[in-house]
Amino acid sequence: MMEIKAKKDLFRCKRLLIVVFLCMVLLSMGGCKADISGYADQEIKISGLTEEDFIITVGELADMDCESATAVGTTQKAGTVKAYGPTLETLAETYGRSLDEFRSVKFCAADDYDVTLAALTWDSYDVILSVANGSEPLDEYQQPIRLVIPGADSGKWVRMVEEIEFTEYE
Repeated sequence: MMEIKAKKDLFRCKRLLIVVFLCMVLLSMGGCKADISGYADQEIKISGLTEEDFIITVGELADMDCESATAVGTTQKAGTVKAYGPTLETLAETYGRSLDEFRSVKFCAADDYDVTLAALTWDSYDVILSVANGSEPLDEYQQPIRLVIPGADSGKWVRMVEEIEFTEYE
């Protein structure tokens, strides 16, 4: 009788170990599935989110809680984009802030294009700081990150974002 109970206990332990192993495998599959190693160390300057300006890398953004979304541009040139990255809200919350504290956020690109978003945008849409095109890395002309706002006018999308400036309410 004791031998049967011991075998059942051993079988339960093995099942539990298998479940734990499968959970660990699934958790390790989280994060960015695209190979961003070629540009993971590229830097984005962040202003106004904390008392001091700071630099964050693409790799650090990819390590945050990320979302995937497909966005259809309002022009043929914008096309359809598969975005993967943290939301603007996630970035703010990572540094102990809420987007409710800010009047606007400006995204500045390497080609001198910039877009300023107000609360109406981030209250209505997910604002994704895309570190990858779905499971593919960003093209070189889009790096270090791309701003994608599924459902919003694609004129607000920005590629080559190298600086993000938060402006608080006065």
